[in-house]
Amino acid sequence: MQDPSWVVILVWGTWLLLTIIIDGLPIPYKLYFSQKTRRKVDASIGDDRLPEVSVVVPAHNEELNIGFCLESLIASRYPEGKMEIILVDDGSQDKTIEKAKSFETPAREMGKKLKIIAKPHTGKVQALNTGLKSTRGSIIITIDADARMARDAIHNIVVPFVNEPEVGAATGYIEITVPEPGIHLDKNTSLTSGAIVNILHLDEATAMEVVTSYHEDPGRDDVVKGDVVITPAGSATGDASIQVRKHEGVRDGILETFFSRCEFLEYITAFNFERSYQSYVQSIYSMSGAFSAFRREVIGKVGGYWPLTVAEDMHMTMMLHNRKVSIIHVPEAVAYVEAITDYDTLYSQRVRWARGQIEVASMQEKQCPVPKEDIPFRDILDIAWAEKSPRMIGHYLQNRVSIKIQRLRQCTYSSFNFMGLQRILLVDHTIAFPRLLWVFVLALFPVLGLYLYIIPVVALLLYAFYIAIDLVVIIFVYQNSPPNTQHQIEKYFPFILLLPVYRLMTFFFRLSAFLQVLKEPSDWTVDGPVNGFKEGVREAKKDANAAKESVVTSIFNLAEALNINLENLLNQGRKGK
Repeated sequence: MQDPSWVVILVWGTWLLLTIIIDGLPIPYKLYFSQKTRRKVDASIGDDRLPEVSVVVPAHNEELNIGFCLESLIASRYPEGKMEIILVDDGSQDKTIEKAKSFETPAREMGKKLKIIAKPHTGKVQALNTGLKSTRGSIIITIDADARMARDAIHNIVVPFVNEPEVGAATGYIEITVPEPGIHLDKNTSLTSGAIVNILHLDEATAMEVVTSYHEDPGRDDVVKGDVVITPAGSATGDASIQVRKHEGVRDGILETFFSRCEFLEYITAFNFERSYQSYVQSIYSMSGAFSAFRREVIGKVGGYWPLTVAEDMHMTMMLHNRKVSIIHVPEAVAYVEAITDYDTLYSQRVRWARGQIEVASMQEKQCPVPKEDIPFRDILDIAWAEKSPRMIGHYLQNRVSIKIQRLRQCTYSSFNFMGLQRILLVDHTIAFPRLLWVFVLALFPVLGLYLYIIPVVALLLYAFYIAIDLVVIIFVYQNSPPNTQHQIEKYFPFILLLPVYRLMTFFFRLSAFLQVLKEPSDWTVDGPVNGFKEGVREAKKDANAAKESVVTSIFNLAEALNINLENLLNQGRKGK
C-alpha cells in the first residue's frame, strides 16, 4: 500500500525540494563569485608606499591572551616607524596591563610604538572609540585581544587600500586554531626538533605555540619565552621563537573535539567562501570584529562605533553600506583565534550574533527614506466593496510590493541583491519557524495513518545532501588555501560527516536568539542552557528548603496559638517507638 499522492508531494516537496532551492541552488553562484574575487597581494609595493597604520586593541581581563596578541603584532612584517599599537584596557581586574607593559621595550626595538590606555569598564564599544581618538595612522585596524596575527597579516590587509583608492574598508580572514594537549616544559628546558609535539603551526616554522600543563608557580610568570632551533621537514635549519603558556585543563574530550574541529571547518567556509563571494557582489553584511581595517576618513564620517546593539561590527558595516563605501574581504590577511570548546560559551556567542543581526536589521528599516503604505488592507477591502471595484485590491497589492522593493533597495546596500542580508534574514529568520513546525507535524503522521518509514528516509537524504554541499565548498576552500591551512583541512576532513549535526545545533541557538529578542533586554553575555539548568537546580533546592522551613515554622506557630506543645508530643512519640 502506498501513501496518498498528496502526502508524497507534501513531504518530499517540502523537505527536499525547498531545501535544494534554498541551500543548494545558490552554491554554484557563490562558487563563481568567490573565485572571481580572489586577489593576490601585490608584492611589488615598496615600504615607501605603505601608509602609517594604527592598530586598536580593546581588552578586558585578557591576561592569558594579551601576550600572544601583542607579540604577533610586534613581529608583524611592516616598515619601521609606520605602525602604532594602541591597547585600551577596559577596566581589567587581572594583570592585563602589567603583561602589556612588558612588551613596550620589544615594540620599540622592532620599530613599533605601543601605547597603553587604561579606562574604567564601560564596554567594548567605548573602548574602541577611546582607541580611535588616539590614532594617527591613515589606515585604522581593529582587532580583538584574543586574536593573533599572521606575520604578513597587517601588510596584506593594507595593500588593497594602496592599490584600490575606491576601497574604504576591509575585513580579514579568521582561522580557528584547534587546542591540542601540551607537553611539560620548565623555564630552562632544552628542546630539540624531535622533542616538540602537539604544536600549533601559526606561520609555518617562524612562530609556534606550545601549551603546557605545568603547575602555577607564584615565583614565575605563566608566559615563558625562549629561543629554540627547529628543523621543519623539508627545510633548512632555522631559529624560531616559541612561547609557552599554562595549560588551562584538558580540552580533548568528545564534546571539545567535536566543537573545535567543526568550528574550524565552519570558519574556513564562512571566510574563505562566503565572505569572498559577498565581497565581489558588495554584500558583506558583517565585517569581522576580530580583524578589520578602515580608511581614517571613512570611520570618522560615521562617528566611530555606536553603542546601540550587541553587534557593533555589523552595525558599522551597515552604516558604511548606507554611505556607499566599498567593503572587501582580504583572504590573505589571516588572524588566528582559538576554538570555543564548551557548549555554553558557543551558545552565548551565537545567540549574541543572531540577536545583533535582528537588531541591526530593524535599525536599517527605520532608516529607510521610502514611506510606508498608510492605508491598512482592511480599509482597502471596505472601499473596494463599497465602490464595487475588485481592481482596486490588485492595484493596492501591486503598490505594496513596489514600495517594499524600493525599501529593500534603498535600505540595505548600494545595489539590491539577494546574496546579502536579505537572504541571511530569509534563511535564518523567516524560514526558521516553518522549519520548526515540521517537528510537530511529524507527530501527526501516526494519527493520520501514514507510513513512518518515510521520515528516516527523508532525514538520511537531507543529511547526505548537506554533507555533499559542505564537501564541495571545502574542496574549493582547500584549493585556495595556503599550505598550513591545507594541512589542517586534511587533518580534520573526516569531521565533515558531523558538520550537519553542528549546523543543526547552531540553528537552534539562532532560534533561541530570535525568541530572546522578544522578551529579554539586550546584553553582551547570555547564560547557556547547561549553566542555566545547573543554576535552576540550585535555585529550586533553595526554594524547596525555604518552603520546608516556612511550613515547619507555620506548624509550630499554629501549635503555639492552640496551646499545643509539639516538642512534648514528638518526644512521647519517640519513647513509644
